[in-house]
Amino acid sequence: MSGAVSAEPRDRVEGASPSAEIVPKYAEIWANSRGHDGCKLTAMGRSSRQGPSSFSLSITAVVLSIAGCQPDSNGSNAPPTEPAPAAESSEPAAIAVAKRVFAPSRKDCDRVAVFAAGESAGAVCVEDVEKEGLTVVDLSDTWAPRVFVPDAPTQKAPEYRSKYLELANAKNADLGLNGIAPTLSIVSARLADEKRQRCDAAIDRAPLTSIEAALGAVASDEREAAKVLKQIESKAALSVVQAELACTGLLNANKVTGRMSASTQVALEAFRRRNMIVGGGLDADTLHALALGGEELAFRALLRGLRERVADASGLIEDGTASETRALVLGREIDLSRFAPTLEQAIAGGAPDLVDIATDAAAGELGWSTPDAARAFVVAQGKAGLGALRVAVTLPAKPAYHSRTMDLRVEIDRGDVFYDSPGQAAAARKKLGTVRAPTFVVYAKDGNREVALMRWATTIGGWKKERTDQGEIALKYKQSDVGDRVWRQIIAAPAWLPPESTPEADLVHEDSEGNIALRRDLIQPGYRNAYGLVMMIHHEVVDQGGKTTFLDHGIRTHGSVDYRSIRKGTSHGCHRLQNQLALRLSGFLLEHRNTVRRGKMYTDYHRTLEHNDQTVEVDVPTRGYLYELDPPVPVRVLKGRIAGEEQKPVSSVIALNTNEPRES
Repeated sequence: MSGAVSAEPRDRVEGASPSAEIVPKYAEIWANSRGHDGCKLTAMGRSSRQGPSSFSLSITAVVLSIAGCQPDSNGSNAPPTEPAPAAESSEPAAIAVAKRVFAPSRKDCDRVAVFAAGESAGAVCVEDVEKEGLTVVDLSDTWAPRVFVPDAPTQKAPEYRSKYLELANAKNADLGLNGIAPTLSIVSARLADEKRQRCDAAIDRAPLTSIEAALGAVASDEREAAKVLKQIESKAALSVVQAELACTGLLNANKVTGRMSASTQVALEAFRRRNMIVGGGLDADTLHALALGGEELAFRALLRGLRERVADASGLIEDGTASETRALVLGREIDLSRFAPTLEQAIAGGAPDLVDIATDAAAGELGWSTPDAARAFVVAQGKAGLGALRVAVTLPAKPAYHSRTMDLRVEIDRGDVFYDSPGQAAAARKKLGTVRAPTFVVYAKDGNREVALMRWATTIGGWKKERTDQGEIALKYKQSDVGDRVWRQIIAAPAWLPPESTPEADLVHEDSEGNIALRRDLIQPGYRNAYGLVMMIHHEVVDQGGKTTFLDHGIRTHGSVDYRSIRKGTSHGCHRLQNQLALRLSGFLLEHRNTVRRGKMYTDYHRTLEHNDQTVEVDVPTRGYLYELDPPVPVRVLKGRIAGEEQKPVSSVIALNTNEPRES
């Protein structure tokens, strides 16, 4: 979008109390999680990749008072004034606690089942959950991210909610990487599939585990690692890969030949989608997942589904990416791909991985300690299974800085910025060696200091195709704004209004007979939309003559299915996030910020596309579902480090038949 315009000129809007039992190791993680000078959380990375460790962090109930690591009056991380005495044994004695059975405080209330230490513990009225120190976690098939939850008084919800639930309940959609979390009924059914279990049990994965072990020994040497990975293409290893894909139903059994084929490649892509792996071919992450086996993968998928619901229920977003630490869930690292930039240096005082710690607690309370135990839990729910199940569990106490109205701000560091032409920029990157990727950080005020809650990968500008004023299609550098902005609005299931500069070829597709049709999935609300499933507009605040104006320069933070572009760090100038993370962020904002639900946004967008002597009409009646933040969230975009020869954005364009810039 060129120039600044006033915001939405054509739019109109339609109107815990902790338990008494302590598991020392688990409590230690929380108590030692407030920074790097006084309290530490041990980094947990790929050391856990081989599957469950001998020590599990699962618990029954936990006292997690983090007062010992609260900042002192000077804002520093002071140690506890009365540290606990050192244990005499590495194996702490168990603390016997009488089992508590809950009961509803009144008849005819909205009840929720309570689970503790893997057992049913009665039920409570929903209105009593908070005072009982419990948290309601929705395991049902109607769970959806917070932006799609109906308004309590009116029960009105964004129109896309029904589509989200339809896709989440589709058996083989596997759209987790695209932001559609499959229902726990779908995932638990895969875990319970006896045919799949027998098939997986018959596979000898030794060829894959030996390759993974060899890869671990040379992981720091890219050339040697590439040589090791080539071994997967041997007949023995590839046969194991194909057998695993066949067990999951992604490849026909008659295609297990030990030779790479087009059907195997298609199955591998489906396998990555199912297991939320960002990659290609037989890379290290895919190898690791295949070596784990289908039983373990099905269980980790169930735990990932639980995590999204726990994060939503608890209002947590702290995932350890700011402190470069990871907690395990039942001794497992449940993510098979990393969704944060790979950085060695943590943010001082960054938050620990509270999301996975809470997920571990919830899994422990439900008794999901093993695949067998999780299957037994589902069976115990009877014919209904998890379809309508909500549970109340004890989760760790949240940090003191959490509140209904948190003081938040966002900082986007553009990292190393290359304004040079694509060829020159590639050479400059190679010369520079290590390139600092763009990062996205949310900070919360904690007394007189700030806590970095998470640090995710994002995107900034880059060279993109655009229609010039002369009607030609050329490459133009799309700039990401620098400076102070605010988020005033969250738009759920946004529509994309293509600017006039968008080439028609990007907006249509052509069938085998040459007929063109509009790429509706790019424009209409949906996970493949150019803005993903949720977006926040970057408004510039301008005060003139006592009047405040909010200018929209066309820059947004939004979800995206183009996760490979997020790895590269480039876009048309907007700040892309993984769809599932953008949804988690928007839910966090709705939970911790004063919000006004405005509802459906209307617009009068119309455009006629002409391509190959054919025309297509584009009409977009609505822009999405609007929430307003009060007050807005401050956003600062840092300049970053300008690398390469060009020190400012290039105003010229590059014709597509040459690599030479020319004036636009």
